[in-house]
Amino acid sequence: MQKQIIRERYIGILENFQKRACKHSLVFFTGHFMITVGSLFVPALLSIQNVNTTVTFNGSSFSTDVYWATFILSLLVTMCNGLLTLFKIDKKYYFLNTTLERLRSEGWQYAGLTGRYSGHLIGNATPTHQNQFVFFTHYIEKIKMKQVEEEYYKTDESTANSHTSHINSSHNGSQPATNELYPPSPDQPIHLLSAHVPEPVQEAVNSLILSRKTVDRRVILNEMDTIDTMDTMDTMDTMDTMHTMDKINKTTTANKIEESIHYMDKLDPPILPNT
Repeated sequence: MQKQIIRERYIGILENFQKRACKHSLVFFTGHFMITVGSLFVPALLSIQNVNTTVTFNGSSFSTDVYWATFILSLLVTMCNGLLTLFKIDKKYYFLNTTLERLRSEGWQYAGLTGRYSGHLIGNATPTHQNQFVFFTHYIEKIKMKQVEEEYYKTDESTANSHTSHINSSHNGSQPATNELYPPSPDQPIHLLSAHVPEPVQEAVNSLILSRKTVDRRVILNEMDTIDTMDTMDTMDTMDTMHTMDKINKTTTANKIEESIHYMDKLDPPILPNT
């Protein structure tokens, strides 16, 4: 199950980021190459456009060719610069490659059970891929939601600075600010987090657990009563059937006896009393 989740979710996210990073890298380097080279050629062409010497090349004026070349090159430079700015290619290029390397690093740390997967989150117990799987999936989904937040969902300033406030609050002992898209990562063993849960929350959770157990117990008792009732009805039906069969057998036997007596009476008439 864990291998299937890693194969479908983690590998899928990793391949998606690799494809996007490759495409944005191609656009990033091509666009910046055109802007850099074009920015160098445009002033050079403008400097030789208005020369006094008339030069012809294949029957056309050299100055005219330089003019149109300068115009097309400057237009191409402006378009590349505008498209890179409009689609934020620079920001996405750096962000996607950084996120891709973070995903790779998380995968290698989980595979080697090092770093944050060395067992300190479970009380310095012996780390295994099974007991570290929940932390691995948590951090992978956190990285994914960070990408969603950066590209599609814009939070307010307090949420954007949640990481800084979390660090400061951990030193001051106050409650850190939570992010709107993903919860903060655990910074201590899971079994120690229950001590920081407020008492009203603990009471509410305990009451829900008790009510669930009570409901389950009532359901089980009702099912047992239903089964007992059905068994009783089956027993009564069986007893009624047996009693009916006994009556039928007795009646049949009595009828046979009467018929036998009547038949014997016909053969041997009864002795009449003396009068």
